[in-house]
Amino acid sequence: MLGVFRPLVTPLALLPFAFGIWVNQTAPYPPTTRYVAARCTRYCANQGCPYATARSSPAYVRLKPLYALTIRALSVGGSGLHGLLNILFYLVPVPGLLLWLTYSALRDARTIRHLRRATR
Repeated sequence: MLGVFRPLVTPLALLPFAFGIWVNQTAPYPPTTRYVAARCTRYCANQGCPYATARSSPAYVRLKPLYALTIRALSVGGSGLHGLLNILFYLVPVPGLLLWLTYSALRDARTIRHLRRATR
């Protein structure tokens, strides 16, 4: 199925990992779960963002109960479960979906090219 695109598999699969490493290496502040008034930290992710208002973030304010319920559900197994599920979600299915969509688009483009040549 991959054929011509097979050499792209490894670089594309490693791209999310490389991006994660780059983000962590270039972040201006070390990660913390403490509340810091000057900026958002992981405290905002775990406790809800105290900076969000109905005017600055109407979608967040409307979805805050769902967000809080999700965080509480993930925290039942301890903070390790929340982190593990984030890693499993963002480093497995999301990159897999992106790879599948990329290869599908490239395969479809190749098929369209072949069909155009065949109809001339």
